[in-house]
Amino acid sequence: MSAFTVEFENQPGRLADLCEVMAARDVNLVICGVVHGDAGTVAFIADDEAAARSALQDADFDATEREALTVRLKNAPGAGAATFRKLADAGVNVEVFLPVRVSDSQFVAVLCVDDQDAAASVLGNAVV
Repeated sequence: MSAFTVEFENQPGRLADLCEVMAARDVNLVICGVVHGDAGTVAFIADDEAAARSALQDADFDATEREALTVRLKNAPGAGAATFRKLADAGVNVEVFLPVRVSDSQFVAVLCVDDQDAAASVLGNAVV
C-alpha cells in the first residue's frame, strides 16, 4: 500500500482541485490535511493507486508517493505515545501519519516511515 502527499499553496480551491481531479478518475480517498502559513500538505490513500498516480501526474500536482504500513492500536490514552516511542527508540522516523478508522475500541492508521522493516519488527502484531 502507498500513501500520497501533495504540497500546495494555502488558498481557496486547492483542496477542491485535488478532490475533483480524483473524482474525475473515480478514485475514492481517505484524506487528511494540514496548513502552515502560506503552504499546506494533504496526505491520502486511494482505493486505486494507479489511477491516483496517473491523475496526479496529468494534473501536474507536486506529489510524493511513499510505501505505507497499516497499524491497529487500542483507542485508549497512551496507545499512540507507546507506539511512537517504540518507533523513536528504534530510530524510525514517521513521515506520514494518516488516521483511517476510529471506533470506541480501536484506532487504525496508515504510517509512512523511513525504515519499514524496523517499524514492522518493533510494532509486531499491531501491523495489519
